[in-house]
Amino acid sequence: MFTFNAFYNILRERLHYIYLLYAVPLVITIAMITPAFQSPDEPNHFARAEQVSRLELVPEFVYDKAHPVTAADSISKDPTLVYPDRGGFRVDKGIYQLDGIYKPLARHDSIKLATLKIDSAKKIRWHTGTIYFNFGNTAIYPPVVYLMQALGISVGKLLHLSILNTLYLSRILNGLLCVALCFFALMLAKQSNILLFIVLLFPMTVSLFASVSQDAVLISCCFLLVGFIDDFSFGDKKHQPQWKLYAMVILVSIIGIAKPPYIIFAFLFLFLKLTPKQKAVGIITPFAVLVLWLVVNHGSFMIKFAPAEMRLNSKLQVLYILHHPFRFIGMFFNFDKTALQNTADMFVGILAWLDVPLPDIYYRNAYICLVLGIIISLGFKGSARLRIALLVCSIITIVAVISAQYITWTALESPTLGGMQGRYLIPIFPLIALALCGYSLNNRFAGLKAVVLSIVLLFPAYSAIIMIQVISSRYY
Repeated sequence: MFTFNAFYNILRERLHYIYLLYAVPLVITIAMITPAFQSPDEPNHFARAEQVSRLELVPEFVYDKAHPVTAADSISKDPTLVYPDRGGFRVDKGIYQLDGIYKPLARHDSIKLATLKIDSAKKIRWHTGTIYFNFGNTAIYPPVVYLMQALGISVGKLLHLSILNTLYLSRILNGLLCVALCFFALMLAKQSNILLFIVLLFPMTVSLFASVSQDAVLISCCFLLVGFIDDFSFGDKKHQPQWKLYAMVILVSIIGIAKPPYIIFAFLFLFLKLTPKQKAVGIITPFAVLVLWLVVNHGSFMIKFAPAEMRLNSKLQVLYILHHPFRFIGMFFNFDKTALQNTADMFVGILAWLDVPLPDIYYRNAYICLVLGIIISLGFKGSARLRIALLVCSIITIVAVISAQYITWTALESPTLGGMQGRYLIPIFPLIALALCGYSLNNRFAGLKAVVLSIVLLFPAYSAIIMIQVISSRYY
């Protein structure tokens, strides 16, 4: 006998399969129709992956001692300016030859793919020589977040594929890995799966999965971690197998070395149903892994790569914060409506180099869909202590990310916080989702919930149409 309650429960219990049906074709399609290197820092991510494919796990920067930076290079003779280090990391020169062809597309709406020398791009091959290029912003990332991209590059080299086709292959492999991790996250998550499903199929998340960016793996690990926490804390089993604890520790370790501010997630082990020894292992291990990576790869973290015109100086910025702590704290309460709106839009999706926005009505509809998901998922039954911890951890992590961006990517002594992008909030979102969500098998409002959930499940089809239309219109 058909009942709305049974229909709602069936849909919710099979969300991971529905996600798979949407995500696999959509990620592959976006990976193939998005022109080369039209994703934030994708050339440098691809260069880092190429290093990993050669088993250069810890990058080595080679300084150009013949042409050191001198005072004569200063455009303003300002001693606070920091110049990019001259030299670079060894990488196949074909990557940046390909980037040179596609670079005019970025931030130039009038330039279409047809105007570029695509035939020349298809002819660029591997093993034509090496160069030294300063991609310090991705050299800091660990090899574990580039494994599938590196596999794609190794296969491309083995099969003598062009670098362009190798890029597409690496995108697809990276995307499929991320989709697989998120499939398991949704399978484990019973409380938070609706909200995770919605954000996983937002254009921003999909476009990152369809690139070679390490953000894709980072996001997937965060969603899978929350899936484990959801199952661990709210699942039916009273005794959880030991391997789940090990999996969570590994995930937090990867998350921490991929983006150090997110190491705060490790403190969530304090609020899980674990022995004191297990909690200690859960917290100490990720921090130890992070410290080890910072020590081993400290040289890359010291490399300066941003243009001097950006007026970035991390050391002096830290000193500025220490000398003016209340001024810095006050920046968090100096709300810029335009910046907040931009961040909210980026969370849903501003594609490519953050220069391909979606229609305004789409952003409104996306947040309506998210609110509907919250309404049918809302619940606070069970483990109030963990829910509070998840919210507090989210807030502290957001503050840590904003602070890190102010130190590393904001002009020296800027009166406002800068450098924050919506995609940095996606890894934090699952924690908020789990804190707010519950799942009850009762039939209260079953009909309304079934209708609303059906609408939510149809929204990714609308998103897919919008994404494909916007990308096609922009580049073709």
